Amino acid sequence: MDVTTKATTSIRTRLLRILILALAVLLALLGIAAADQISAYRNASATADNARLEITLQGLVHELQKERGLTTGYVGGVRQFSAKLPVQRKATDAAREQLDVALKGREDSAAGSVRESLGRLDGLAGIRKDADDGTGVVKDTFDYFTTTITVLDRLDLGLEDVHDGNLRDAYQALQVLGNAKEFTGEERAIVLGSVRAGKFRGDDYSRFMEIRAGRLAALDAFPRSATAVQERRLNTALTTPDAERTLAYESKAVHGTGKLKSSAIPAMAWWDSTTSTINGMRSVQITLGTDVENRAAQLESSAQRDLLLFLLLALGTVAALAALALDCVRSVSTPLVELARQAREVAGSRLPQAVAAVQDGSSGEAPKPPAPLALADRAGAEVREVAEAFDRVQRSAFDLATEQAVLRRNATDSLVSLGRRNQNLVRRQISFINKLEHEDADPATLANLFELDHLATRMRRNAESLLVLAGESSPRPWSTPLAINDVLRASLSEVEEYRRVTLRRIEPAFVTGSVVVEIAHLLAELVENALSFSPPDSDVEIEGRRTSAGYLVAIVDHGFGMDNQALAEANVRLSGTASFMAEPTRFLGHFVVGALARKCGIEVRLGEAPAAGVVARVLIPAGLLTEAPQGKAADQSVLPAPRKEEDAVESMTVAAESKPVENRVENKGAKGTSASRTRNGLVKRPQRSAISEAVTETDRPSRPAPTGPTTDRSPEQVSGMLSTLRSAHMRGGISVEKEKEKEKARKSAGHNEGDVK
Repeated sequence: MDVTTKATTSIRTRLLRILILALAVLLALLGIAAADQISAYRNASATADNARLEITLQGLVHELQKERGLTTGYVGGVRQFSAKLPVQRKATDAAREQLDVALKGREDSAAGSVRESLGRLDGLAGIRKDADDGTGVVKDTFDYFTTTITVLDRLDLGLEDVHDGNLRDAYQALQVLGNAKEFTGEERAIVLGSVRAGKFRGDDYSRFMEIRAGRLAALDAFPRSATAVQERRLNTALTTPDAERTLAYESKAVHGTGKLKSSAIPAMAWWDSTTSTINGMRSVQITLGTDVENRAAQLESSAQRDLLLFLLLALGTVAALAALALDCVRSVSTPLVELARQAREVAGSRLPQAVAAVQDGSSGEAPKPPAPLALADRAGAEVREVAEAFDRVQRSAFDLATEQAVLRRNATDSLVSLGRRNQNLVRRQISFINKLEHEDADPATLANLFELDHLATRMRRNAESLLVLAGESSPRPWSTPLAINDVLRASLSEVEEYRRVTLRRIEPAFVTGSVVVEIAHLLAELVENALSFSPPDSDVEIEGRRTSAGYLVAIVDHGFGMDNQALAEANVRLSGTASFMAEPTRFLGHFVVGALARKCGIEVRLGEAPAAGVVARVLIPAGLLTEAPQGKAADQSVLPAPRKEEDAVESMTVAAESKPVENRVENKGAKGTSASRTRNGLVKRPQRSAISEAVTETDRPSRPAPTGPTTDRSPEQVSGMLSTLRSAHMRGGISVEKEKEKEKARKSAGHNEGDVK
């Protein structure tokens, strides 16, 4: 047998001994003793607390019973009680304070139910006031006290669910005696409330008989749960002269068939005899409460002792288990600690660095996988197996990252290649279309060529979007600043329904040439999105203002809008932090905008429009704004000269594309008008713009564009302008010649008709 097998066998043997002892002790102690002893201790402790609370509560009930008898009799006309009432009220209030002290610091269910029931005592002040000023009613007074006492008597303090049979019987005897005592108190009060009237009031006689029957039933039920000693105590209390006198008066009330003669049942004599009888029952009740409390205390003490013994035994068992397991733990603890340290190092730095190197791939060399985990010679076979398994996981993760990096790099290269090819083809197509526009003078053909030119421009934007998603730089760089008006026109030339776009107030500003193309592309995507999600007969409005943070462009559509969750998700995509690989393709425009905005440091957010629809706010930071270039302040509508000669044709194309947009902007942005056109170019009725409400930040007054002396334009600009002017002149001349020929033809036809006539 080799060393590894011996070590494994030794560890397994020791673990087996530990498990056998642990199972035997824990199943015996925890399964039996722990559950029973802890439950018994908690039950006994709660029972003792509830027993003390019950005794205090019965003290308050006793005082309320006495005050009920005095108050009901006083309201019923027994004025001799006027001297007794103040003393009794103080006694009731003192019992209430005693109960509040017993409830202090307790948050269990029993204490909560008592606090809730004590809320009924809030009406006691009103009952007392009505009795003092002579407005009290016997029935109302009696009902208030009786209902309150009944609620307090029937509270569930958990004493009925105790495990000890003796304690449960003692509590039931206490409850039965309390019921008998309450029925006796009700008899006392109902007779005192009617004795001055000479007869029972209303249905008080039938009620008196029901109360008497309840008292007799409670006294008959008392022996069932009481001990012999407790039963003798109650019999002694019920056989006193006062108790017998009370029974004699009660018999007269019963046989009087509703009549109460003062001579037969004197009020004060009835009060004294019944009160003495109730006090005797109260004495028995106190002794029963003491029995309940003592029994609960015994149970609590016994449970506490048993629990302490159990804890000592459990601690001893744990110490024995710890001693037996210590040797086994030492045999594997040090190697496991070292393995855990290396695993954390791999997960925290080594593996992420290797994966990042694979994904970067800038060095051109194949990155090496993370080194395997190193273990000491004394590590057990189990630890080595864990280390080998972790190494396999590490290797699989590295291989998967390498494969994913290669696939992602190939996909990106394919996107870039496809975008470059489409871009070159579209560039040649636009150049050829521009050439045809300058060679053909037919208006219908020119209109078709302009439409084809516009489609090609949109195709170019789609190709550039592929390059943006692939992380490539702008394919159309500019070298000089450009007016914000021209940036907006360039963006509108790349959308389909640019005739539905209305430019409102655009404060003058110039954008740095290095970000002109990116901003125009970004704005075109947002405008296209606004046009797509707004009704075809409504316009998209654009307004630009200077703010303290830069230049704010607001694009407002009047569509159905978006809910809060959709807006939040869209703003995450527009922030440039989300990956377009995990989103539906219908959101690619958002990712293009997000990539451009993040690259240029522009903030783009969507929000609800003031009236209806969605507003896109584009905040161009002040660092991307610049002053007007020399010679451009006087004419901001001229596009800047291209940096390369091969871009001259493209700049002429952009100028031609922006012409329809420029004419529309000038028509719709004229001072004092807000006219808009339909898709066919017809002027619609003026409508109030909501764009001013969408642009909320106006803390900085608009600054006029800096003016300067006008200088000569570059040869490339002059060439582009002359080409455009020549084409327009040719088209205009051809149109005039055709109109003249048509006019001559009409006149000739008229003369011929005259000759015929």
